Amino acid sequence: MFRSIVAKRGLSTLIPPKVVSPKNLTGASNAKRIEQVVKFYQSLPQGKAVQQQPSGVIGRYKAKFFDGDNASGKPILHLALAVLTLGYTMEYYFHLRHHKHDEHH
Repeated sequence: MFRSIVAKRGLSTLIPPKVVSPKNLTGASNAKRIEQVVKFYQSLPQGKAVQQQPSGVIGRYKAKFFDGDNASGKPILHLALAVLTLGYTMEYYFHLRHHKHDEHH
């Protein structure tokens, strides 16, 4: 029983209150509060949300390869190529460094 009460209270915070016209509640003591709630809900934007353009390198990459219909496995290939390139570059650098120290000894 206690769980159902807690669940109902938890869900009640997710469901917006029923907006009533303050004109119908002129005699009510909380008409001013209801009027503020009505004004708040009327001030909210209506219609479809504006699609924001991704910004930054990571945002554009995410939009291109991860979001919506564009989702693909290419980022895995990009990661593999980046790891191979970084590994080869480091190996080459340390290999040259090793030979540089051999010439002095």
